[in-house]
Amino acid sequence: MKWSAYLGTVAVVAALTPALAQQASAPSVTVMTAKVVHMAPNMALPGTVVSRNDSHLASEVEGRVSWVADVGTVVKQGDVVARIDSDVAGLQLASDHANSARLAAQLAFDKAQADRMEKLYSVNAIAKATRDQAVSTRDMDSAALAQAKATEKHSQYQFDHSQIRAPFPGRVVSRLINIGEYAAAGKDIVRLVETDAIEVSTQIPIDSSHFVHEDQPIVVIVENKPVNGTIRAVVPVGDVASRTLELRIALPGSSAYVGDAAKVLIPSAQPRNVLAVPRDALILREDNTYVFKVDKKNVATRVAVETGAEDGSLVEVKGQIGPGDHVIVRGGERLEAGQKVRAIMAS
Repeated sequence: MKWSAYLGTVAVVAALTPALAQQASAPSVTVMTAKVVHMAPNMALPGTVVSRNDSHLASEVEGRVSWVADVGTVVKQGDVVARIDSDVAGLQLASDHANSARLAAQLAFDKAQADRMEKLYSVNAIAKATRDQAVSTRDMDSAALAQAKATEKHSQYQFDHSQIRAPFPGRVVSRLINIGEYAAAGKDIVRLVETDAIEVSTQIPIDSSHFVHEDQPIVVIVENKPVNGTIRAVVPVGDVASRTLELRIALPGSSAYVGDAAKVLIPSAQPRNVLAVPRDALILREDNTYVFKVDKKNVATRVAVETGAEDGSLVEVKGQIGPGDHVIVRGGERLEAGQKVRAIMAS
């Protein structure tokens, strides 16, 4: 090789080396396309995560508490969550059962006696008053047995309900009485919450109620994370003072805790065409909200935007960005404006 050709090759390699090094060191980012969608502007309203079933289970009988489920216990519908000492109730049940058996035997005898008196009376062997006395005794025995059976059923109910059972599946979240304490009828024993049936309760202005309807998808922000919910009920009774209606939004079972604060994004106007980007493209800073868009030379440009309506994972943006622009959805947190990147389109 001639010396001049060799020097030319070295010069080309030297010139390409920085560009190749820069390309190799460029960080990989995931991009998606900004697009125009049909979306309604939203207003954010405060709400609270509640359970559809949240009950203080009370004792229906009185007695000493012999057992209470521990806090945190998960129970199915019908499981026992507490027991009242049933010794006294068991004794009363046994006594009432014996009384019913005695009256049943007495009724059987008096019924046979009344039948005999009826036959004797039919052949004029006894006076009518004697026959009537036997029939009356039989009827009084029948009524007494019915009353005894009712008393026995009441005792059976008392005995059976010495065990307090869960009316729905859930979790014991607090014990309201301790073992050994005396429970009166109506005394709260445990608090049971169905943690798999949660929803958000919020109040919406009556003027905005015609933009929502039952079974409508709604985005709820819980712990700064969006959760897709569904409007279960729009309670059609307004508060006179605040001019608001209650809205109940069903959430997936494991998406929040009962008592969590929530932000509900409610439509405040009719839908319109807006430019939207994925929520993951937004970079929130104290001074502004930004997105990074990537041009054809794979250079990341930081663009300040104003956000508007939201629909699921998409957010309306206004700024120096247009339909078809590629915006970074992953890997943009540490980028600098004008930095070279290797863009990978999200699947």
